[in-house]
This record gives sequence, C-alpha cells and structure tokens, in this order.
Amino acid sequence: MPAQRKPPVSVVPESGAVRRPTVQDRIIDLIVELDLGPGDALPAEPELMRTLGVSRNSVREALKSLQAFGIVDVRHGYGTYVGTGQLRAMAPGLLFHTRLAVRRQNPRVLRDIVEVRALLESGLIRQSALALTPGDIDLLQAELDALAADGDAGRAGHDRRFHELLYEPLGNALVLQLIALFWDVYRQLEGEVGKPRTDHEHVVRQHGQVLAALRAKDPDRAAASIAEHFADVTARIDRWGAQMRDTATGTG
Repeated sequence: MPAQRKPPVSVVPESGAVRRPTVQDRIIDLIVELDLGPGDALPAEPELMRTLGVSRNSVREALKSLQAFGIVDVRHGYGTYVGTGQLRAMAPGLLFHTRLAVRRQNPRVLRDIVEVRALLESGLIRQSALALTPGDIDLLQAELDALAADGDAGRAGHDRRFHELLYEPLGNALVLQLIALFWDVYRQLEGEVGKPRTDHEHVVRQHGQVLAALRAKDPDRAAASIAEHFADVTARIDRWGAQMRDTATGTG
C-alpha cells in the first residue's frame, strides 16, 4: 500500500492566492503517478481513502465530480476506471449553451461551430492531400458511393464517416475528437432549428470535388474544395437567420 503523502499546495494564477489541492486534484495526481491509462482501474475506494487520508464521502463526491468531466468512469458494482471519453465530456455543456443561444434566435452560434471546424479541416486537408495512401483513397471512395446511394436519409452517417476518413491516417487523435465534438453538437441543433438543407446531389458533388483533389495529391485544390464546402454550410445558416428575422418582423 502506498505511503500517505503530504499534499502539495497550489497557486491559483488569477489571484495569486495559495490553496491546498482538492480531493479531485489529488485523485488526478494519483492517476498520473500510477501511470494509469484510459480504461485502467483506479485503486478501490477503501485504498483511496487510506492513501489520501479522507473520508468515504469525500472520495465519492470527488469521483462524482471527476466523472462529470469525463476523467473517470464510475461503474457501479465493478469499480472506477480512467475515463476514455476525453473531449466528449464537453459536449453536454456546449450543446446546452448553444441551444440557449439558438432559442434566442442567434444563428451566430451555429456559424461559430462551423467556423471552428472549417479552420481545423482547412489546415489538415493539406496534410491529407500528401499523406493519404491509395488504400485510404479507396475507403473514401467507398464512403462517397454509399453517401450517393443512400440518399438524404442516410446522409449524416456517411457524411460524418467521410470526414473522419479524411484525417484518421494523420494519427492526430485530439483533432478527431474536436471534429466529432463540434459535429455532434451541430447536427443536434440543425434538426432542432429547421435550418434550410442543401440538395443531396450538391452535397455528394462537393465531397467528390474534395476526393478528386486528394486523388491528385493537390493540397491547394483540396483546401479550396473544403473551403467551398464550409462556405455553403455557412450560407445555409445565414439563410436560416434571415428567415428568423423575417418571421420576427412579419415580413416573411
């Protein structure tokens, strides 16, 4: 059993005030010190109590807070594990605040989400144009064919998978999580607000242009194709915003 350690003190950057770390902080430190990875089991609750020198309630409250942030995963009857969701834990809060803004008829919040994705993908697509193998291109072509065949009803799944396949070979897990985070929030809101949708054939054509640029290993052309794709999404948001303003003023 690890020896009980004297907790260090922390400095709060905003005020310069010195504070003692919370139980949550100390559990995080313990996870790092034990070199636990996503999905690994934490020490049992009694051991955490002994190691940290705190009560059962303190440990449980700390774990509950850490679970809300996706840092740990509490599986009742089995134990507590290092969380695997990472950025996924941000989704509920982002979705909540975005929904509030949408209900106040503020289309800018959807535009912001699209702009973040556009910034990420416009830089990454240049790397993809040079890094994707013929096998990667074949996977993208298969997904594009499925997108075309399944029509608008199956669009969301194939569209998302197409974008994932664009960047998976780059090996940047953080980027994939960020794209998935903004994708999930945007798609949930898109259906809720009734925003104008693009013709399905147009969507297929846009993705085909991206794939053609990648097949030609042309970074500039690929970046231009992605920019055109996101400009179209932004234009749809602007049309939705205009519809809301017309409705509000009685001119629609």
